Formats: sequence, C-alpha cells, structure tokens
Amino acid sequence: MFTTLALGSARGANEMVIIDHDGDADDFIAMTLVLRSRGHQVRAIAVCPADSYLQPATRATELILARLGATGITIAEGHSSGTHPFPSTWRRYAGHVLTIPALLGVTAAAANPLAPEDAAQVLAKLLAEGQTYTILETGPLTNIAGALKLDPAIKRNIRRIYVMGGAVRVAGNVQEKGYDGSAEWNIFNQPMAADAVMRSGIPITLVPLDATNKVPLARRFLDELGTQKSPASQIAEQAWRLAASQPGTDQYYFWDTLTAAVLLDPSVVTIEKLKIRVVTEGASEGRTVEDPKGSPVDVAVDAKQERVERLFLEVLRQ
Repeated sequence: MFTTLALGSARGANEMVIIDHDGDADDFIAMTLVLRSRGHQVRAIAVCPADSYLQPATRATELILARLGATGITIAEGHSSGTHPFPSTWRRYAGHVLTIPALLGVTAAAANPLAPEDAAQVLAKLLAEGQTYTILETGPLTNIAGALKLDPAIKRNIRRIYVMGGAVRVAGNVQEKGYDGSAEWNIFNQPMAADAVMRSGIPITLVPLDATNKVPLARRFLDELGTQKSPASQIAEQAWRLAASQPGTDQYYFWDTLTAAVLLDPSVVTIEKLKIRVVTEGASEGRTVEDPKGSPVDVAVDAKQERVERLFLEVLRQ
C-alpha cells in the first residue's frame, strides 16, 4: 500500500480512501493531493468518463500513480458518460494532461492493477469487505450510485463522501438549451445518481460552486508552486496551467482540488448543515436546492483562499 508523506489528517492516521474522478486536470491534482497527504491511504481509484473520455483518463491515472511511486491501488473504469454528457470539446481537451512534461517517459506500474470489472462492481465488492472508507468524489456520482444499487448494505462502510458538485445559493454553470442555468455540471451529468446518493443516508460533505467561487486559481500561486521541484508539485503546476489555458476559459477555480482540501483539512471552508434536494426533471434538472424535506448535508458555503493555497503548497512540496 502506498504510504502518503505530507500533511496529517485531523482524524488521525491511516484513513482509508477511495477516489472517484472524471478525468480532467483538476481531478488529477486532487488525486495527487490525497496521495501526498500523510494519514490517508488510497485503496482504489474509479474513473467516470464524464468530463473526459475513458481511455486517456485511465491512462493519466496510471501514469500519475507511477510518477508518484504509488503502489497497491486498484484502478476501476466506469462506462457511463451520463444522462447529459459534458461537451465533447471539454472531454477531448482533458486528454491533453498526458502531454505535460512531468509525465513524459513514465510507464504504468503493474503494482496498480486495472480491474476487469466495471467500477460499480469493483466499489461494491471492496466496500462489502468490512473496512470503512472515506470517498473523494470529484465527478458525477454515477459509479457510487451504481455500487449502492448493487449492494445497498455497503453504505455502512462509507464514513463520508466528499462531493464536488452543486450550486446551492449561487448560479450554476450549465448553460445548455432548455435549462435555466441553475445546475452545476457534475450533478447535471447524472441527476438521478446524485439524488440516490444524497438520499442514501451516507454522511456527505458537499463542496458546491458557493465555495469554489471564492478560490480562483491565481498566477502568483502557480508561480510559487513552480519553484517547488517535487514530482507532485510539477504535476500540479503543469496540469493547472494546461487547464487554465483551455480555449474559452476566462477564470479557473479550485473545484475538485478544494474538495480534496476539505477532506484533508475541513477548516479551509465554512460549513453549514443544510437540507438538500436534487431536482431530477424540468428546466432546473440537476439543481441542488434547499428543501425542508431534503437530506441533511454538510455544505461548504465559503472558502479561505490563503489557507487553501498554503495547504496545497505544503502537501505538494513533499
């Protein structure tokens, strides 16, 4: 098992983690942060081909694990692009992460096997073994919802899910014809999956646009990160610059990476306990709304830019 090296967990050592991501640069940096944080052991990484295509997302996962020297981590592929697929231009661009210099010449390690089964099956089997896991979810909840459908009893072995998704008291980022702009893409991609997980009774910390809007990616931060020579820093700095340069991107934010930061240190955000419901039909499909009949969720409503950046620099320099 890969032993992480940096910042300690407020909940103590050896917290077992499953990462479920959808293959964009921000997902890979979030993954890198958890891999480099002392006190967390990553047991499996599931890939959902939502904000990416499956093959390059899986390949990048394999190469980053190898570049960081991680071993003993099962990689599992999901195969659903969602009810509302992400724009194809975004999905194609996500594969450019394979071109960053930090990954050139790296080969996948046999010590991180690619499971032959679908991700939902792999997660259901792993979570049925009795070990308790924390889950970092930086994509749609498709794989987790699928695992719960296969075996609802596994929820007792999920300590908490940290979800990047939603827009509760701010506008969404989905600007698709026929929809009102209130939804965020990770939830919009597969609203029924998000609804099922929200209503499952599993403890959830939601990191929506309400919080991520407060932490823009700043050039001064990237410049400082670029002076750090660790492999993790190189991967993160190069991947962030690549993502921020995507055509049509005016401002990039800490989205998935803020969610990883909250898993590592919840004090980087302000949390409110809210009752949340996912809208599953109509012009607001995918919206996360406050509703007295909704499920109780810990929602990040604000974020502390300086503290987040300091945490990133500390973890990634290892």
